[in-house]
Amino acid sequence: MLLAYLGLAACLLFFSKLREYGPLIWTVSSGIIFTTLGCEWLYAIHEEYGYLALRNICFQILSLILLLTYVKDESDLLLYAWTTVAGSAGANLINFLRLRKYCTWSLTLRFSWQQHLLPILVLFANSLVNLLYVSADVAQLGVMTSDYYVGLYLVASKVTAQLKQLLGAVIVPRLACLYGQKGGEFFQKLAQQIADLDFAPAAGAALATLLADLVTCLACYFLVKKSSRLLPSGKKLASSLLDCLYVYLVCQAALAKGLGPGATVFWAALWAISGYFVILYLLGNRVLLEFKRGSRRE
Repeated sequence: MLLAYLGLAACLLFFSKLREYGPLIWTVSSGIIFTTLGCEWLYAIHEEYGYLALRNICFQILSLILLLTYVKDESDLLLYAWTTVAGSAGANLINFLRLRKYCTWSLTLRFSWQQHLLPILVLFANSLVNLLYVSADVAQLGVMTSDYYVGLYLVASKVTAQLKQLLGAVIVPRLACLYGQKGGEFFQKLAQQIADLDFAPAAGAALATLLADLVTCLACYFLVKKSSRLLPSGKKLASSLLDCLYVYLVCQAALAKGLGPGATVFWAALWAISGYFVILYLLGNRVLLEFKRGSRRE
């Protein structure tokens, strides 16, 4: 955390383009300390996903209420940043107060740093690489173009980022647990389901991000192919490509009608989402069919 704040201070000191956004950057970066205190990794280890989901929903609703109440126009940008930080800060404070369920905590200078330093650095490096991977495209676009184009691109990239966060927070720990417990059958089944959904995060994103996702996907495939057979069949690949083409055509048709931004997004989402699942169903997507059979049994 201290390294992050020192690095941020250095960036603001040496890059004049960032300096003009100093108050906004410090406001948003105040979430770093709350993320450190929140120890969300501990709750992920214990798979308290129900608690995490309920907590996130409650604080996101609170953040939305603050946003709609106090933010009126572009002059309230700093206030908007505070409302955004308030949601994550509150959620992490609840995490911090709830830590006593699993451990006791207190300030101490007596600890086995030799034992803990390497694992902590591994986790830190993993988080840092993931953050750079997710954020590098937006940062580079901000340097090369204006805020207007960053805003346009950010809307599409947020969907990708949320899906990656979901995969990292929920699915990766489960896969790691199954792999460690030698749960071959269950590991294979879950890994295959994820492979069937692999093309979803690439929709709406720019070409550079798509290429980066493709490289990452191939790298992950070659790393895990000994443990799981994840190569999609021709039918699954055709289904994914057809879905992408359909969504693209729907979005282009909505743009061609010349409606307002809100109406364009509404109609594009309505037709794209419904048609997307219809195509999956007609082509016999296994994940969708299994979900349907599970719902009937319940």
